[in-house]
Amino acid sequence: MSERRERPGGWDGYRTFVVRKRQPESRTVTSFYLVPEDGGPLVAYRPGQFLGFRLRVPGSDKPVLRDYTISDAPGSGRHYRLSIKREPAPPGDPVAPPGASSNYFHDHVLVGSKLEVRAPAGAFYLRDGARPVVLLSGGVGLTPMISMLNHLVADGDRRPVWFIHGVRNGAEHAFGSHVRKLARKHAQLGVHIAYLEPRPEDKPGRDYQSSGLITMDLLRRLLPGPECDFYLCGPPPFMKVFFNELLDWGADENRIYYEFFGPATVLKEVKAAAKTATPPAAAPSAAKTAAYAAPGVTVTFRRSGLTVPWDPKAGTILELAEANGLTPAYSCRSGVCHTCMCQLVDGEVEYVDDGVFRPDDPEQVLICSSRPKTDVTVDV
Repeated sequence: MSERRERPGGWDGYRTFVVRKRQPESRTVTSFYLVPEDGGPLVAYRPGQFLGFRLRVPGSDKPVLRDYTISDAPGSGRHYRLSIKREPAPPGDPVAPPGASSNYFHDHVLVGSKLEVRAPAGAFYLRDGARPVVLLSGGVGLTPMISMLNHLVADGDRRPVWFIHGVRNGAEHAFGSHVRKLARKHAQLGVHIAYLEPRPEDKPGRDYQSSGLITMDLLRRLLPGPECDFYLCGPPPFMKVFFNELLDWGADENRIYYEFFGPATVLKEVKAAAKTATPPAAAPSAAKTAAYAAPGVTVTFRRSGLTVPWDPKAGTILELAEANGLTPAYSCRSGVCHTCMCQLVDGEVEYVDDGVFRPDDPEQVLICSSRPKTDVTVDV
């Protein structure tokens, strides 16, 4: 049975929610408060988890599937809050379209709007423990950190907590006054805000503590040492730098948790080469096949014309594809959003997590959450 069904108030598939309130948090971030249309209970969630959405975006010929983090602590039992940044066109490419789903929320989702919502999910959430907690974020990556922070203080957790956040300036800084208020009330909470490009009206010591980028030298000065539980969320370059520099500092890799919608092999530089499978033109040695591949099992990526031995260390078919230089579409990497769904041409798979939202069509597969049981061919 999935964890979702075990928790009271859970549901399968999509459930209709109504927007009860909109609240601007900064020039670029707006919060949306959602309540179930049926008036029923809400499923509990872990701080840091997200909701899945099926959006009917104007101009799109099919539903847009997206995930957004719940940006408040569990426990209210009355609503879910999302805090969504309006995403512009990519830097340096003004002709490219802006973020379809984020702009849809900002421009079309009003009080009273109805949304199709999947139950809370995600493997990035606050863990129990006794070690100090470091919540390190960049940009809109602060949303799961706000959920975790609010939970820690509401729950009376006595662990030392450092909330370290980087953002462009005060105009884009969401939840600044909220975090400052918590820091004044809770002695175990340390806060450091870095503004990349402070405005004249942004006051050091009041709005932010340092200017420029967050650096590892700054973390060494702020933190008691690497023996902490680290939670990271932000843009890919931000994530990659701190993941590897924390490891170099001596942090326990098993105590670095992150929300990263990118290839799993990207973060840890030292293992990237080791994870790459043998190129298909060269036959792997018998010793390597025995050590790393299930005997006789291969995965064929039909569109790419690539067949490779299954490597159990890859974890999922998506990760095997990435280790061999392919770039399939993905988003949540947890079997919720269905962005990675593709045709299962031949063979049989199994899912690695019981909480996956499996496709209704048995000829479709979520490669982010599955592994082969037999020789498999997927349309990638």
